[in-house]
Amino acid sequence: MKKTVAVCVIALCITVFAGAQEREDGLKLSAEFKTGIFWYQLDREGDEEGPYSQAFMHNSEDQDLRHRQHLTDLRSHQGRLRLNFQYDMANIGTKFRFETTRWPVSATDAEAVVTMPYAFVYGHFFDDNLKVSAGKMGDSPWAAGGPDLWTELDTTIGMRFEFIPQFIPLIPPGSLNLGFVFNGFNGAPEQMEQPKVTLGDMFSESVIGAAYTHDYFHVRLAYRFDSLADGPANEQFVYRAEERVLSNFLPGFQIWANGFWSMLNPRRLFYEEEQVPDDEKLPINAINWLYLQYDHPSELNFTPLNLGFITRLRLGYEVADKRGFFFLRPDFFVKMFNDLLRVGLAFEYLADVGDDKFDATAPYLRWYLEPQIRLNFAPDTYVALVYRYSDDYEVKVQDQSTGYFSDRASNAITHSFNLRILFTF
Repeated sequence: MKKTVAVCVIALCITVFAGAQEREDGLKLSAEFKTGIFWYQLDREGDEEGPYSQAFMHNSEDQDLRHRQHLTDLRSHQGRLRLNFQYDMANIGTKFRFETTRWPVSATDAEAVVTMPYAFVYGHFFDDNLKVSAGKMGDSPWAAGGPDLWTELDTTIGMRFEFIPQFIPLIPPGSLNLGFVFNGFNGAPEQMEQPKVTLGDMFSESVIGAAYTHDYFHVRLAYRFDSLADGPANEQFVYRAEERVLSNFLPGFQIWANGFWSMLNPRRLFYEEEQVPDDEKLPINAINWLYLQYDHPSELNFTPLNLGFITRLRLGYEVADKRGFFFLRPDFFVKMFNDLLRVGLAFEYLADVGDDKFDATAPYLRWYLEPQIRLNFAPDTYVALVYRYSDDYEVKVQDQSTGYFSDRASNAITHSFNLRILFTF
């Protein structure tokens, strides 16, 4: 009997480490630095003190400037630096990221903040059928994945277990990922409404996730539960879905969607009752995006300038606090000299819809037109000059930098130039 047990243990150890020997051991480093020179001029309707203009360091790419008073806030985001580290040794590894968007004036500036979005160790076991991670979670296999939505739900301290079967018939190895995250609390300590926290409360903060990749599609999703131990419950859901059929008939064409829902199953302690009364329940907040993209394959470029093009259409619908927002973002760029030079135009239209609009008389919240010329040194390294003409309706604007205040919807025109710089390695 003892010999049988010993043989089983040896066989198990061989199985645990068998798949890890094929990995490339060592340290992998990558980094990104993103900044720019940003100037704008803002002219508000009815504001006799304007127009206003400012200049500072900033890269406005993918920046949500939904309300014009946010422009002054951009001065605190002069650039973003990311340093990514990954080290693998056999079947064990570690992965972490340092990030900052605040740059101190001096070495002792108290406003300098360096964050660590994720820092965890991981191991592959049982011939790569199980992956276990522990630490400050992030880099989730079930995230929304961008480009307008990057949300992931397992971002606190915790332990992540991923079952990645390598042996199921008709399912290619590694294509299925089923997981569970034993998560930390996401509420602040001062929000604790119970004198003690039970093990059940901790399990009630868990995340479950799933992902599946097929030749024809890819889908992934995650759901985060929430307990009442750290305040009112707010459960969340995130998803991403991609089709992979059309590219077989039209190379370079893609369609995908992603979304993030919150305020699911809301509960709180209310006169010793956990359920929120119907008249006090908050509506579900939901963000959904649909993307269509055609990236002209380089092997089909037109001569003599080696011309190609890329065009995208992004459609978004967001529901927040009984208010709906509709986004329309098309763009078109010509790629010259095998994408060394890129010239094009982007457009956005944003409107609020529903019964609880900001102002029923405002025809839209914002539209802008953005011509751009960009020089690409590498796939994710460029210098770009961007001009934006933006037409906005603001509601109850209070701009502390200028003292301007309005309690009604007012029109604002903004002209801005941004010399954008992005370096990666």
